[in-house]
Amino acid sequence: MTDLNAIIEAEANSPAFPAADAFCEELKRRYGPSTAAVLFYGSCLRQKTDIDLMLDFYVLVDSYTRALNSRTSAFFARLLPPNVYYLEMPFEDRIVRAKVAVISVGQFLHGTGPETFTSSLWARFAQPTSILFARNGEVRRRVIDALANAVSTMMVRALPLMDETFSERDLWVRAFTQTYGAELRPEQDSKAAELVDADLLRYTAVTDAVLGPHDADGAFHQTYTPQQSAREARNWRLRRIQGKTLNALRLIKAAFTFSGGLDYAVWKIERHSGVKIELTDAERQRPLLTGLKLFLRTLRQGGVR
Repeated sequence: MTDLNAIIEAEANSPAFPAADAFCEELKRRYGPSTAAVLFYGSCLRQKTDIDLMLDFYVLVDSYTRALNSRTSAFFARLLPPNVYYLEMPFEDRIVRAKVAVISVGQFLHGTGPETFTSSLWARFAQPTSILFARNGEVRRRVIDALANAVSTMMVRALPLMDETFSERDLWVRAFTQTYGAELRPEQDSKAAELVDADLLRYTAVTDAVLGPHDADGAFHQTYTPQQSAREARNWRLRRIQGKTLNALRLIKAAFTFSGGLDYAVWKIERHSGVKIELTDAERQRPLLTGLKLFLRTLRQGGVR
């Protein structure tokens, strides 16, 4: 059985592609000496291209104030992490776009671990992640430990919800379905299964690393009592309320911290749900009010579930 950290480390060390590497260098320049690590994840990593897509980065920093060069932005980052920004840069013959989340090292390490109730960080980083930059070996080791914690935390939170017997695929589809339900995500219902099936060998490997080999019948068996399962089901209902509330607050915050956030939100909603929304120039001039109206409009049209 392969050690979980070994699997995560191999993923973290896997190369990206030139556009992502170039954007990583831009992020190191932008956030300066406070940059401890740059993590690359999401659809572009899975598909190995940024064409018609948007790069997804997390930048881990030592100091919000020094990295963001703004006490106000630093305050909101500490209060409700992360701060998210839309950035563009020219690369070769095109413009490369990225969504960049900035978070402190400490908040990232805490948010990916089992002591954190809300699912946003440990669910996101239970997926494959590449470390494009780490300041030194100690930072890299701590990030790899955090990514491994995210995987195991995601599994532990989902295991009590499983049927009497289940497969690795069953576990991860259920886990991602639950976490999508705890966010304001404009995703189709089939997204969780598509995500797992696209990299099933990986999810099988990390499951076996945490749970050990299958039973003789080729399946895993539920070990939680009905009372424990009912308690975790209640926890997930609370996570849905908490997660949607936090995401709504982040949407409001993004009107001030996310340059181009409204256009990004419209693009993201259309890409994932098919709901098309046209923004007027007047709406772009009122980002806070428009952000709230956009959320309600998308909800009515079925873009947020």
